Amino acid sequence: MKAAVIGLGSMGYGIAQSVLRADHQTWGVDINADAVARFVAEGGQAGDLPSDLNAVAVVVLNAAQTESVLFGPQGIVPKLPKGAVVLACATVPPDFARDMEARCASHGVHYLDAPISGGAAKAAQGALSVMASGTAEAFAAAKPMLDAMATTVFSLGDGAGAGSAMKAVNQLLAGVHIATMAEALTFGMTQGVAPEKFLEVISECAGSSWMLENRAPHIVAGVYT
Repeated sequence: MKAAVIGLGSMGYGIAQSVLRADHQTWGVDINADAVARFVAEGGQAGDLPSDLNAVAVVVLNAAQTESVLFGPQGIVPKLPKGAVVLACATVPPDFARDMEARCASHGVHYLDAPISGGAAKAAQGALSVMASGTAEAFAAAKPMLDAMATTVFSLGDGAGAGSAMKAVNQLLAGVHIATMAEALTFGMTQGVAPEKFLEVISECAGSSWMLENRAPHIVAGVYT
């Protein structure tokens, strides 16, 4: 397969590494030249995308950036061959995903609504969870890339929108867990509970969550990156 990953941030870089590791020809694209150079040094491709790409993962920040990548002045969709697939991994509104699916279809390109979860470490391991929805043809075209980047692919429907809706559900819960964890940690400190002890105890108790176990250590250590 010839694949491209557009957006080599903390998640996209790991996805690109995983796809490359699965022995697919993989192009990395980012406005950060250092990230591209690093990917090339690891065996990836850079420069102009080939005209016979099979799949493109778009791992950018939001809907505006996704639309720019797909249909902006240098948009890739009109340049893709018929039957290629776009895996749209950013967190976007469901209606936006449905609109992108329709616009891609008008060019003969499949669109998989494919938001991701798992963090940078799992992206680098090819162990993401993907909340995906799209046509059977989109799933089939995306399968080699999905196999490389994820251990769990949830099939949530035969059209775009459902994947993004589920991602919104996940983000709502993740945000609540982070905010409540911070309030609980602060309350404990007012009662003389050291942050380190909070983390040790709650991580082993029913009040824990993945977000607490992932983020609280950074808070306790004062690491704000």
